[in-house]
Amino acid sequence: MNAIFLRMRNAVTEVGEVLKDRPRRTLRRLAGDERAVSVIEYAILLGVIVGATALAVGQFGDQISAAISTIGTNVTSTVSTIGNT
Repeated sequence: MNAIFLRMRNAVTEVGEVLKDRPRRTLRRLAGDERAVSVIEYAILLGVIVGATALAVGQFGDQISAAISTIGTNVTSTVSTIGNT
């Protein structure tokens, strides 16, 4: 009976060692993969673009809203004028 528990404990220990080493192996594999580097570069670029857009909208949001409103008013006025002729 003790031999069974000893084999089970050894098996669990071996599985634990394999799982403990898995993140290191995965990082080594990804570090050598050019596709992973490209994905990271695209993610950083996307973050910069989203951040710049959010900053621009926050900084110029009222001016953008006023410009869109003015354009909408001019389009409505022009369509009304054309429709009345």
